[in-house]
Amino acid sequence: MTIAADIPLSRRRVVGSKTRRRKTGITFPIFLGVAISFILLISVAGSHTFLVSIQQEVDSLEKQITEGMGNSRELRIEVAELKNPERIRSAAEGRLNMLPPPSRKQLQAISELPPPSNNPFRRSS
Repeated sequence: MTIAADIPLSRRRVVGSKTRRRKTGITFPIFLGVAISFILLISVAGSHTFLVSIQQEVDSLEKQITEGMGNSRELRIEVAELKNPERIRSAAEGRLNMLPPPSRKQLQAISELPPPSNNPFRRSS
């Protein structure tokens, strides 16, 4: 069984306009929420992109520091090898044809020698 009611035309319009207002009233906050969410997601993505680029730069600098420390260690070892007196002597004798100086006698100091017996420079008084 169906019940039919006759609603006046003016009342139909009021009901329709209220529902339209409700839809319009709900649509704007939803649109605003979606827009704010989209803006927030874009800003989060941008900040992550910035962080990733900064992290890549930090990783690159750490790699350069590690390589520099390895080079420094190698150069210190090379300096220690080049400072070796035996290596310097062998290079001087081999490549440069240098000879070691001849051995010399050490002279005694003059203060240890006795004065001459007849000193010609002595003043006579």
